[in-house]
Amino acid sequence: MPSDKIEKKRKRASDRHERPSKKPALEALPPLAASVVEEKSELAPVIATTPGVLTSNGLRFNPYIKTRENSGRTATRNPGIVSAEMLLQSSEHQKMDFVGREGTGEDADSQLKHYIAVVDPEHKTWQFIEARRVTVRGAVRSRKPEEEEEESEEEMNTMRAQRTNLTNTFGTKQSRKAVQSMAENAQLSNAPAGSVTQAGAALISSLPADVASGLAKATNVQAEVQAAKPLPTPDLTAAHPSDVYSLETLVPGGHPTLRQLTGIDEWTQQVEAGLGVVTGSRYVSNRVVAVAQSGNPTHIQVLRFVQLLLEFTRSLKSMGRDKGSGPGSKKLPPREDLRKILSSTSGASKAGKEEEESISELLPDAVVDAVRRRFAPQGGFLSKHDLTLLHTTICALTLHIPPQPAKDGGSSSLGGNSPNELATDPSDLRDDLRLDSNTIQQYFRELGCRIDKPRESEFSKWNIKGGRAEAAARRVARLRVPVEFPKVSRGGRK
Repeated sequence: MPSDKIEKKRKRASDRHERPSKKPALEALPPLAASVVEEKSELAPVIATTPGVLTSNGLRFNPYIKTRENSGRTATRNPGIVSAEMLLQSSEHQKMDFVGREGTGEDADSQLKHYIAVVDPEHKTWQFIEARRVTVRGAVRSRKPEEEEEESEEEMNTMRAQRTNLTNTFGTKQSRKAVQSMAENAQLSNAPAGSVTQAGAALISSLPADVASGLAKATNVQAEVQAAKPLPTPDLTAAHPSDVYSLETLVPGGHPTLRQLTGIDEWTQQVEAGLGVVTGSRYVSNRVVAVAQSGNPTHIQVLRFVQLLLEFTRSLKSMGRDKGSGPGSKKLPPREDLRKILSSTSGASKAGKEEEESISELLPDAVVDAVRRRFAPQGGFLSKHDLTLLHTTICALTLHIPPQPAKDGGSSSLGGNSPNELATDPSDLRDDLRLDSNTIQQYFRELGCRIDKPRESEFSKWNIKGGRAEAAARRVARLRVPVEFPKVSRGGRK
């Protein structure tokens, strides 16, 4: 009879996972001599945590420091962490913006001290240094319809050109007339704002009186609005982009003012000696060596004047609620203090004893007075309109500095590496003026520039090493002839 018992198979010896009876002994570290680094600077190491966000390793953050209003921690080894607060920001990612902030003091973790230890196994020592703890959050960057249109514009132009060639070669007589009509309309639309071409004038004269008067009125309104904006005066008849905003127009006094600037010989001597040039401007510091080595005197004079205007902007103080100045106005420092600030090539924002000793030569009174008359016509303060004119003038001046200055001149003598355009990267200028990306790009659009991504053939010129991913996050301002200004909105139908 069959047995009711179920026979179980015995496991093989190889199937059994024998666990060791004892845990392996860890290698004991030798006794280390511990010490704490006494650091009083606010530039302490940062421990960043990214909860819920996966950041790339090559992401670079821009640090910003401000004074803490209410400090909760007093017993600490680093007074700089108590007195100053650090913020990290990065917009290099293709689709996200990252912001890192320290704790506000409400959570329990912000009350703790965080340290970083550096172990030296050869000398059997380790050192501790207090660090900041920053929490990095990410937000998806909103894309504007203008950027999407700019990305597809080059592709559309290529397809349109191919379609036009096919129509002219194999199309019927009616289709060729349609293509010719589209080309004429495109030429009319590329005319500078506020000007009417010969073909446009003939078209307006052939229209009825009421329609022609409406078009002329719209053109006049566009020209009046453009003239009322706080922008440098453009030359719409210029044949080259460098003549649209000439140096005679941008610089008060023109080339004689540029030749009176001090500090240029100091920069040149430091570059020739292989020393670094320290300034308070990121835009100037990243370009002064290449500009000085190119040997173009006009470019280094323009760069020095840009640094002067940036120091002029930083010296302005808020006026509060002054009835006579209006909202957003800024107050000028005393005349002698302003002269010392503008004469400094290292970017000294305060005229102290050390800064006075470092200034070898003061600017002439004519240069200081010319800057005051141009950007502070009221005398002691700048209105919001004057401040915008100062910012847009600095933007227009940066178009005259080529991205890669060349020693032999070449096309760089016209102000850019391309013979038909002026181009610049507004990111450094954005940080110097403490503006956001949308504002600085809108300034260049109001000047008639086109904002787009760097082309693949321009990666070396713009120092792009991350390929297309880095290029997608960068923006370049380009000025071409004819200049196209933003159209005046006529509003929708009610």
